Amino acid sequence: MPFAAFDLEIATELPDDDRDWWRHGPLGISCAGLMREGADADPVVMFDPGASPHLFDQATKRLTREGASMLVEALSDAVRAGFTIVTWNGLGFDFRLLALETGLVARCSELAWNSIDMMFQVVCVNGYMLALDRALAGMGLQSKIHAVRMNDGREAPISGREAPRLWQAGEYRAVMEYCAGDVRQTLSLARECERSRRLRWTSQRGKPASMNLRSGWLTVRECLALPEPDTSWMRDPVTRKRFASWLDIPAGDRA
Repeated sequence: MPFAAFDLEIATELPDDDRDWWRHGPLGISCAGLMREGADADPVVMFDPGASPHLFDQATKRLTREGASMLVEALSDAVRAGFTIVTWNGLGFDFRLLALETGLVARCSELAWNSIDMMFQVVCVNGYMLALDRALAGMGLQSKIHAVRMNDGREAPISGREAPRLWQAGEYRAVMEYCAGDVRQTLSLARECERSRRLRWTSQRGKPASMNLRSGWLTVRECLALPEPDTSWMRDPVTRKRFASWLDIPAGDRA
């Protein structure tokens, strides 16, 4: 089962202290990355404004609906070629945003249903979320890129929240480099966990934690068929509905 890792970046600047990104929509898409296992030596970062200016709204610096729809086609092509799309929080964010930006809700739902969302599997098994960097560190892998080269040649730190501001400032290459790093490490994590049949990380209390992957990574559809975890001990457990409520096809119809 070859993987194709997928990630996208948003184009809208957000307040640093606001965790509810959706209420600031439309968020827009700046760029997206895809890396097909065994087919791509490096991540393919799509939608460079310099190379494809016709696919961008020059006023907002966001992908047009046509451009975002091309991303749906690229993902569909990868699936038709036998790849399984793998993401970190793709169900609750990337695919949801793609559906909003394109209006292709059914197609994006289909892609999401059959994809592997590693973070969503953590939620379905444990009832809480996990940051990608903590998973990478737990598996002994390189962290996400935090410093990229700017237009003036200097290196500067970047995060998911910083990326939209830098994009709006014209630092396209820096954001594309950041997106490529996310895609590369997502693929590395998926493959390493599949090989070892376990995901390891360090808990917020500093203790070793892990999740058994005896059957390997599961698709979103398979995750939704898992029994609900015991979250009675949690003050604010994370529900599956938070991630899957936007899907066009009811879960019961796909079981």
